[in-house]
Amino acid sequence: MAAHNAQDYLDTALDSVFAQSFKDFEVVVVDDASSDKTHQMLDACKDPRLKVFRNEVRSGAAFSRNRAITEASGRYVAILDADDFWAPEKLEEQVGFMEKHPSAAALGTYVYETDQTGRRNKAVRFPLYPGQIRCSTLFRCSLVHSSVMIRRSFLDEQNIWYDQSFSFSHDFELWSRAVFAGNFHLLPRYLTYYRRRPGQISSENSVAQNKHASRVFCSMLQKMGFQPQDEELAAHLRLSGLVTGTVNEQKYYRDILMWCIALYKRNEKNPVFRPYLLANEILLRFLKYCTVNSFGPLKTLRLMLSLHWNLPSLFFPYLQLFQRMSRRINDV
Repeated sequence: MAAHNAQDYLDTALDSVFAQSFKDFEVVVVDDASSDKTHQMLDACKDPRLKVFRNEVRSGAAFSRNRAITEASGRYVAILDADDFWAPEKLEEQVGFMEKHPSAAALGTYVYETDQTGRRNKAVRFPLYPGQIRCSTLFRCSLVHSSVMIRRSFLDEQNIWYDQSFSFSHDFELWSRAVFAGNFHLLPRYLTYYRRRPGQISSENSVAQNKHASRVFCSMLQKMGFQPQDEELAAHLRLSGLVTGTVNEQKYYRDILMWCIALYKRNEKNPVFRPYLLANEILLRFLKYCTVNSFGPLKTLRLMLSLHWNLPSLFFPYLQLFQRMSRRINDV
């Protein structure tokens, strides 16, 4: 855990760790020069499994997470942001899976998104299998940070660390490299609670975060053999949903359709992804693009048929929508 001015949520996060049904763990927290009561709260915790380190000057979340991993001694590294929390059985179920699947490099979970108070308001799902997760990562961050458990030997062997040049989206940047270096899986169980709150990184600094996410997308496109021009990167950001809300979106959809075809054909020449998995992901992303931009059922159907026509084989990924569909919930 990296913590900076986390006094309002730190107790909940730590309580969720110490309440785990799996007991053989250590908690490594790096306090990133907090100016509130974070350090005092950590000092007050007397559980011998807690190890606390403090940065004398604020060094950023990526630096702090790298330091925490360096100080950790366990076989697995489980990440928890200071404002999130876990279900009591999370570690037990993840360790059980990792022990049974030695080829797995990492394992995430389904996630409950909560409001500031910790009340659930959304159940969020993601792709489950390594090939699906790789393809999905081309278009979005497909792993919630606090849900992930990583095999320590994988991090060491692949020399994978957070890139400290990313003030934002450093988790997405790490996944964009790591999912190509090992098999990432997802456990279809809601074991992680991700808190949405005012002032958090993902809302307070959305412009800077989008800029860093664009760097990640550009790097992955280069992996495929593209040297993305401005219009190509813009098309990918629209398809990925990073750029939304344009009044004249109607004038872009043909460019997005052609970009989908270009992605598939480039992968045929330079196979980074399994072709049928990439085709499935492209179809699902384009369907979401049409839906989000309210093209209507007839136009969406026409565009989807056009995209199918330009892919060389018959792909039908739409049953996956049930596997991935998030839903709103209301906790009382």
